[in-house]
Amino acid sequence: MIFKELDPLDWEQQTSVTQRRADEQMPYYLRRYFGSSTEVDVINQLCVRTGGVVTRVDHLILHPFGLIVVDSRSVLGAYRVHSDGSWLPTTRHLREREALPCPVRATAAQAVSLRAFLLKKVRQKDFFERVNFDVLVAVPDVDAIDWGDSGPRREVCNADQVVREVHAVIAQQHAAQGTTGPLVPAQRRRLAEFLCFKHLPELASQPFVLE
Repeated sequence: MIFKELDPLDWEQQTSVTQRRADEQMPYYLRRYFGSSTEVDVINQLCVRTGGVVTRVDHLILHPFGLIVVDSRSVLGAYRVHSDGSWLPTTRHLREREALPCPVRATAAQAVSLRAFLLKKVRQKDFFERVNFDVLVAVPDVDAIDWGDSGPRREVCNADQVVREVHAVIAQQHAAQGTTGPLVPAQRRRLAEFLCFKHLPELASQPFVLE
């Protein structure tokens, strides 16, 4: 089920129509495959704050065993991954741009921050310590990334492969735990409704901040 779509478009802040189309690609895939799902719920463009920490998530997947934070990267051209995990553009017209900090690490930081937010807000303080938090980074073309000696990261996939990776995460955790998972449908619904209620659209376009 889709609990939240993208926030309404602010044309003054939108950089380009091309960027907007890239932003809308992932919600389309998620809506197509999970719109009527009874096992997977989706929140698009979530932004919450507690204290001085703002947590911004492009797409949040809720499933019986936990949550998956999906970061949608509309990176164009070719990139080479450095030893520190950063991505450096190698396409000729992009070479002057600064290297991207490791997207996998940045998305993992978002997941850690979201867990911390939930631990502060829920009554059962240990519940989200038992829930799995996974991350995925969606890019236009994985084949355009030169991974170097580090090798490909399983968390990085093409945008149209995210649905497949979500199913793989659920299957893996089901096989490992052999249960129905801690997040039954009623709990997922309450959690999704709570997060949507806490969403701050006025901060959604600002970058992730970690104290």
